[in-house]
Amino acid sequence: MGEDPADTAPLEDAAPVAWDEARAAWWLAGAEEREKQLRPVSDALFARAALQPGEHVLDVGVGSGPTSRQAWDAVQPGGSVTGVDISPAMIAAAGQQGPGADLEWIVGDAAVYAFTPGFYDAVISRFGVMFFEDPVAAFSNLRAATRVGGRLVVTVWSQLFASGLFAIPYTVATTTLHRLRVQYQDFPPDGILFSLGRPGLVQTVLQAAGWADVEASVDNRTLDLPPDARAAAKLTMAAGPVQMVLEGQSDSVRAEVEDALVADFQHRRDASGIRLPAGFLVVSARHQ
Repeated sequence: MGEDPADTAPLEDAAPVAWDEARAAWWLAGAEEREKQLRPVSDALFARAALQPGEHVLDVGVGSGPTSRQAWDAVQPGGSVTGVDISPAMIAAAGQQGPGADLEWIVGDAAVYAFTPGFYDAVISRFGVMFFEDPVAAFSNLRAATRVGGRLVVTVWSQLFASGLFAIPYTVATTTLHRLRVQYQDFPPDGILFSLGRPGLVQTVLQAAGWADVEASVDNRTLDLPPDARAAAKLTMAAGPVQMVLEGQSDSVRAEVEDALVADFQHRRDASGIRLPAGFLVVSARHQ
C-alpha cells in the first residue's frame, strides 16, 4: 500500500469520549433512525467479515446492539457473540433486545477489558474503535482476545474532508459563520471521530499492535439523512463537527446556520430523499 507521509503521522486529539447518561439518552432516542442510515455501512462490514456458523464474535462499541444481533444471526447455529460498550445505558438498552442466551453483553472499556485470551474467531466494530486513548495498546488487547488465525474487521470514518456526510454540513456551517463574522473553534480534520481515517495510519497502528495482513479500503457509498430538510439540519447540528463549531454561539447565529443547512439540503434532495456520500474505511487484519 502506498503511503503519504501524513498517513503515518502521530494520532492527535485522541482523548476518550465521555458517554454520560445525557449523551447516551440522546443517542438512544435516535437509534432507530440512525440504524436505517448506517445500514449500508453494516453491509460493507459484514461482507468483509464473512462470519460463519459456529464462530465466536466480539463486537466493540455496540451502542444499542444492532450489529451484535446481526452477527448473532450470522453465526447460528452454534456460534456466540459478545457485545461490549463503555456505556451502561447502551448495554442496558442492547440487553433488552438480545435474541438469545448465547449473546453476552459487557459494560467495559474494550481497550483494557480482560477478555478470555484467544477465544474469539472475529472481532468486529462499526465506528466503535476510533475513541481509544492508546490505540496500539487497545488493538493489542483485542488481538490477545482473538485466536491465532482469527480476524479483525472494523469500519472507521475517513478524515473530515473525505467524508461528505460531515464535510458538506461543516462547510455550510463554517461558511455561514464567516459570513456573520463570528469566531469559532475549528474541528481538527483528524479529530477524535476521524482519528483512524487515513489508510496508512490505521495500517501502522494495527501492525504496531501485532496484527498482520492489514488492509484498509475506502468506501464512499451514500447514506440517507431524514427526508425533511429541517429535521436533517437539526440532526446535523446535534453532533459531530457542526455541533462543535456551534458551541457557545447565540440562538440567532444557530438559527442562521440551521437555515443555511436547510437550504443546502433542499437543493440536494431528490426522489430518493437527502443522501450524502459517507466516506469511511473498511479495515481488516489477521492474528498470526
